[in-house]
Amino acid sequence: MVEVYLSIGSNIGDRAGYLKNGVAALSSHEEVAVKRVSPVYRTSPVGLVEQSDFFNAIVELETSMRPERLLDILLRIERRYGRVRDKAWGPRTLDMDIILFGGENWSSPNLEIPHPRALDRAFVLRPLMDLAPKAYIGDSSVEEALSRVDTAGVGRLVDFEKIQSVGILGASTNPDRYAYRAQELLVQHGHSVFPISLREEAVLGVPCGRSILDRAERLDTLTLYLSPSRQRAMVDDIIRANPVRVIFNPGTESNESLAKFEGAGISCVEACTLVMLHTDQF
Repeated sequence: MVEVYLSIGSNIGDRAGYLKNGVAALSSHEEVAVKRVSPVYRTSPVGLVEQSDFFNAIVELETSMRPERLLDILLRIERRYGRVRDKAWGPRTLDMDIILFGGENWSSPNLEIPHPRALDRAFVLRPLMDLAPKAYIGDSSVEEALSRVDTAGVGRLVDFEKIQSVGILGASTNPDRYAYRAQELLVQHGHSVFPISLREEAVLGVPCGRSILDRAERLDTLTLYLSPSRQRAMVDDIIRANPVRVIFNPGTESNESLAKFEGAGISCVEACTLVMLHTDQF
């Protein structure tokens, strides 16, 4: 087994969700063992600067594959999550690059290891510093290389294992709505968001589901922005989806829904999502 470090990034749609899905896809491969994932950093774009900030992290894994075979797996995962390579330096749903592959140097028409631009990229070096500060890229340690680059556009966002997947029932594109403000703040805290709306197509660049059942993976949290009367038609679907937790925001409290959710083993909280996020109680 060879120790490998990958850089992963996203700046379209549900950025934290794409990172989580990419790591989960790697973990499910029989020839890959994911060992650690760095904290997620929010980083300014490089090259083509007129685009959204990226979420970036480093994945440490072990594999029995050779580099070209691993590259093929990474490209397949990228395509599965909608990666389109139509513009150099352009936005992407998921980007996965091999930075280090053991101590090997590898050069082919499709792949160069160590990554040829890793020493110039703060969005690679800063999260790599969290996992392997003494590792060498060429003649420089990660620690030495990081001291030579500008890190002004790189900020730590969230520990990878603390990312929550959050459904927003009653999502809105209106900036004055609490649902919009909650989604905005959830993203700022590094969480994965799934807006659910019968009216909107997308909120803050993230496509909306029409039902909680449109999401295949179980949600960590479902935060409600629907009145009790509008909840009734969705209670059964919520129970089927079985989120770990439901938050009843002010004005959405319903004893009927609460009793049904708790009876199904779903944890329930009556609180304001915005306040929970602002006070680090989320």
